Amino acid sequence: MDPVTIATAAVAFLSPYLLEGGKAAAKKAGESLIAALERRFKDKPVPETALKDLQADPQDPDNQAALRKELKKSLAADADFMAAVTRLLEQAETEAAAAGQQISLTGSGAIAVGNGAVAAGAGGVAVGGDVKGSITTGDHVGA
Repeated sequence: MDPVTIATAAVAFLSPYLLEGGKAAAKKAGESLIAALERRFKDKPVPETALKDLQADPQDPDNQAALRKELKKSLAADADFMAAVTRLLEQAETEAAAAGQQISLTGSGAIAVGNGAVAAGAGGVAVGGDVKGSITTGDHVGA
């Protein structure tokens, strides 16, 4: 997987995990991922703040985007770190499956986990309600 996909999956996993106070099915994996990010971002003000902001308000899309951006840069810069985060996400998937939930991401896309969670893949649109008319995404128009 590429850094964008891994960063997207990590933030999508962490948001509901943090919202539920660590009570999500993949508690151990969530704790491990948070610890890995804290170690990686220690003494780096921008990514460290992005992680703290997400921890303070996991549902805020701006906090999610900020962490995703910083994580994407870190993953792209360090193949070992990317491999470690990938392993932690795989562990989360295994833990969730053992608890009766299934989490998986193939290719580019998004993951939504937890009550009220919504995700839209690359170029996708998540709508909470009825749509009347067209939705424009970049250079594509759908009815």
